[in-house]
Amino acid sequence: MTEPFLYLKNVTKRFSLHDRNVTALSTTSLTIAEGEFVCLLGPSGCGKSTLLRLVAGFETPSEGEIFFQGRKVGEPGPERGMVFQDYALFPWLTVRQNVEFGPRARGLKRSDVEATAQRFLEMVGLEAFSDAWPRQLSGGMRQRVAIARVLANDARLVLMDEPFGALDAMTREHLQKELLTICRQTGLTALFVTHSIEEAVMLGSRVLVMSTGPGRVVSDKRIDLSHPRDPTSARFNAIRRALSETLYGAPDADHETDLFKKEA
Repeated sequence: MTEPFLYLKNVTKRFSLHDRNVTALSTTSLTIAEGEFVCLLGPSGCGKSTLLRLVAGFETPSEGEIFFQGRKVGEPGPERGMVFQDYALFPWLTVRQNVEFGPRARGLKRSDVEATAQRFLEMVGLEAFSDAWPRQLSGGMRQRVAIARVLANDARLVLMDEPFGALDAMTREHLQKELLTICRQTGLTALFVTHSIEEAVMLGSRVLVMSTGPGRVVSDKRIDLSHPRDPTSARFNAIRRALSETLYGAPDADHETDLFKKEA
């Protein structure tokens, strides 16, 4: 039997806050297959970002284990790349130097570093801005650099913590389409945190709904809509309503199940 691409087994995370322990994530088990685009949806403080940081290896579970491609996660690794809402670019490096940073740190030869950076700058449409500084770019362009930097570091799983949350609606919609194209071209697997139900339905092949803290996954729904998705369609809006009921109130379970069945 093949190992799951990503597997969380009974993961709990507690933090010390002043004189008490706070449970951010509670007994969470989850399997993600290679090539899936999984959206994590839930209210603030439900443990979405904590789950991402655990998978990235920035935090360690208080209980339970995380496995990536059959190996236990114990520290950060380039195969699990993180894209933050605030871009997290190095301001003292140019666009190209930011994208080259990972391959150069991994000891690739200069020609391979340059070729890798060029490939992903072209993929995100920023080859004309390769010598610009991050401060000279718009928010959307900075986020494209952040995505290119993760891809250039040979990531197979990209962890995205509300990456488009600070962008205007038009830029966000454009980058959503670009991200889906990149995932199709590269076979990338994505775990994408969002507060937006519409964004989750627009992007996700699966949507996981998390409860208010202590966080746990209370719903795992496959979104069987073809791309590009039309947010004005009746089926898109029916799925969005069902997810909203799961997030904010008690849904009609039979009705919800029917909605997520694949269209005939």
